Amino acid sequence: MASTIQIMARIEIYRLKSVHDNDSVLLQGKCGVTLLNNLCTVAPCHLTDIDPTIDHTLARPNKNLACEVCSFMDEEVCMLLCDGCGTGWHTMCLTPKLTSIPRGDWLCPRCVSDGVTIADLRVVRAQITPQPGPLLRGKPVPLFQDATHRRQKHELRAFDGCIIAHKTRQGNSGEDSKLGRVAYIGDHAGLKCFKVVFTNGSTGEFSAVEIRNQLMPE
Repeated sequence: MASTIQIMARIEIYRLKSVHDNDSVLLQGKCGVTLLNNLCTVAPCHLTDIDPTIDHTLARPNKNLACEVCSFMDEEVCMLLCDGCGTGWHTMCLTPKLTSIPRGDWLCPRCVSDGVTIADLRVVRAQITPQPGPLLRGKPVPLFQDATHRRQKHELRAFDGCIIAHKTRQGNSGEDSKLGRVAYIGDHAGLKCFKVVFTNGSTGEFSAVEIRNQLMPE
């Protein structure tokens, strides 16, 4: 019979990294991702056959994953995931900025600064037992990659036909604002996947972030 004072165990097993003064604990999963929890919600694990190695290829991005630079969670199509630590970085927030998604493995500035190399990643992967599921260049890939791509395109198409107010600086005379209608030209165009036709006849290409920040209220 279950005791009312006994903590209900969950199937997740984490490594205890540190304990803080406010009774919060920092936990780390096998994928290397860490999370904060309360001390009263964790219990000791007495299993003796747990593999202690960290496998970053098991990590999957959280739906609320924020960019390490701007701390925003939007622009998923422009979010790069570091193959070393699993953190997220917008291509336009990097220094220098990237105009396209790099092919193959990618390391964030923090990992590069720590001396991690692509060769290190390959050595670690060679020591890891492959996980069941589809593989692409030796790495697990999402089972519903096409569905994710379709959802992202649907979200971008939602801006089609919207009106933005684009502000431009006019020398010492201040700023000038002009209205324009948004047209989605496809993700093949890269980051600047929207064309805007302004009321004065001029046109411009913008990213989803720029469109969102300049939208006129309906």
